[in-house]
Amino acid sequence: MKLQNVVPAAVSATVLALSATAASAGGTLTAVATASVTVLAPVTLQATQGLDFGAVTKPGNAGANTITLDAASNLVTLTGTGDATKVAGAVSVAKFSIVGPAGVTYTTTQNLTFAQPGLTKVSASAPVPASGALGVIPASGMQELRFGGAFDLSAATPVQAYSGSLTVTVSYN
Repeated sequence: MKLQNVVPAAVSATVLALSATAASAGGTLTAVATASVTVLAPVTLQATQGLDFGAVTKPGNAGANTITLDAASNLVTLTGTGDATKVAGAVSVAKFSIVGPAGVTYTTTQNLTFAQPGLTKVSASAPVPASGALGVIPASGMQELRFGGAFDLSAATPVQAYSGSLTVTVSYN
């Protein structure tokens, strides 16, 4: 092959390679991805029954008593060195309904307060679910939570009707 034929062929190959490179370096490309969203019902919380410890007599001696309303058993117990007594009558745990999508997890905080002074060491119990596992909304989408509480009283506790509130806050994921 003659040198004069090789040089023009090499130049032609180089020009073609540069043209191909220039053509692939510019332009516009488009791709499509799928998109999705699941819209869930909001989680709601509603009080359905109030907390009622019933009636108790205060201690007549120098001791003190802790009055406890158990969320699981709906029973009031008195402990301590005082001689307070539970008077016959109805009591009730507080009940709240949490409603939302099945499987949503949650935690609660609760706070029990009375408007009148005199009761000490007032506290709300941790919730007890009526069914299912605490902290997970069941397949039905509704779970009843029951709350009890406790307080101390002594001979110095004023005789009166006490009223207050149980505030429950639910944090969910």
